[in-house]
This record gives sequence, structure tokens and C-alpha cells, in this order.
Amino acid sequence: MAEWTLYEGDCIEVMKGLPEGSVDSVVTSPPYAMQRAKLYGGVPEAEYPAWTVAWMEQVRRILKPHGSVLINIREHIRNGEMSDYVHRTRLALREAGWIECDELIWMKPDAPPVGHPKRPRRSWERILWFAKDQQPYCDPKANGRFSDRIGVSLAGEGFKKWLAGASDLRSGIARCRDWVAVSPSQTDSRGHPAAYPRDLAAWMIRLITPPGGTVLDPFSGSGTTLLAAIQEGFSCIGIEKEPEYCEVIRKRMAELQPALPLAK
Repeated sequence: MAEWTLYEGDCIEVMKGLPEGSVDSVVTSPPYAMQRAKLYGGVPEAEYPAWTVAWMEQVRRILKPHGSVLINIREHIRNGEMSDYVHRTRLALREAGWIECDELIWMKPDAPPVGHPKRPRRSWERILWFAKDQQPYCDPKANGRFSDRIGVSLAGEGFKKWLAGASDLRSGIARCRDWVAVSPSQTDSRGHPAAYPRDLAAWMIRLITPPGGTVLDPFSGSGTTLLAAIQEGFSCIGIEKEPEYCEVIRKRMAELQPALPLAK
């Protein structure tokens, strides 16, 4: 049976007390620099790379050898110029020894009309993928769908030459794409100003968590990652520093599984 635990406190300090190699994956959306500082605090852009390296260093210790981390984030635009703190953070994590596996995308079909009215509406966010080694656990078919066009069609002979060993078309479960479309309107925020949808969290969890694995969210917010993990059959650990949101998480989990024992 999937189990869940919630810790109230600073994620770096809490993770110091967690056992080494006890987590299979990390799925999270950390604070976006100072973009919502008035609502739930934030980290100055100049300090963001070092701050991220610090909490990821604790993740490295408790993450299993083939575990990996998905971070939902997107930089903002101020005075017509895109902020660079996310780019600098990615480079800092690489310099700290993390493998950046790929960049995935969350497409938001019904995104609110944010951004400058003279520029395209901002309707996607990044999902940064980091791992401890070059072969992290990943199951792209966990989010795949049935297709009768797996492989390369006869019209794609050029691709066959390029993709050595490519097969003709066949039927089966195809690998998922490197993007997922989930409407923000599906989000059950419970008053949190930066919650993401349950289906997005579930997609990320299924992708990088082995069966029976444990998911960690060090910035749990309203608890969406924990909720999705339990619903998908995974155990999970949440960390949240704000007492208000810890109470929200406990209520949401109690609504989901009243028979579960109370978390810490």
C-alpha cells in the first residue's frame, strides 16, 4: 500500500535527516525567484543558482543511483527582456555534477492571457530533467498511447538510413512525446498562488518513478504532487515550510484516503 509522509520545515534541513538512497524520484515546482514574493516568499535572482545547488545537493544524497529530478519552472520577462536566472541555474547544476538529461515542456491549452499584450501569450512552461548518472530510470511508455504507426514509414527511407536499425511500421504502445498538454483550469489550488494540475504531476511521476517507488516533493505547496503520487500507486514524501499549506495538504490527503494514518 502506498504511504505518504509530510514534513513541515525548510527543505534543506529536513532532507538532512532523511536516509541516504531512500527516494526514487523528485517531482517539484520550486519558488520562481521573486515573482510571487509577496504571496509566499522567494529567492533573489542573483542567489537562485547557489540556492538551487544547495537543496539539490541534499537531493543527491537521498536519491537512488538511477533516480532523477523534474523541476517545473519558467523565467519571467521584465522591461522587455527575459530573465536569465533559470539559464544560470541550469549551468550551475551542471557544474555541480548533475547530468541534464533533457528539457520537457508543459503546454497549457487554455493558459490565461499573461505577458505583454504586444507579444504572444505565454502558454508553456519548462520541465527541467536532471539525474545523478547518464542512464536514469525512465519509462516513456508509461505515458504512451496505442499507435499503429510505431517505427518509420516506407516513405521515410532517408530516415531509416539516418536512424540505424529503424523498423517498419508496427502497432503497440508508443513512447510519449517530450511535451504534455494539461489545462491550468484543471488545477485544484486550494488557495495556493502557484499550484499546478494533478494530471501534470501524474505525468511526470509516471515517467521517472519505477513501480513501487517513492516520490519526493521538497516544495509541496498545496500537495498536488503527493496527491498524484498516491493516486498513481506510489509512496511519497512532502516538505513544506508554510504551516498554512501543510494543513491544506493534510486535508486533501484525508479527503483522498481517510483510512491513511496521519502524517507527521
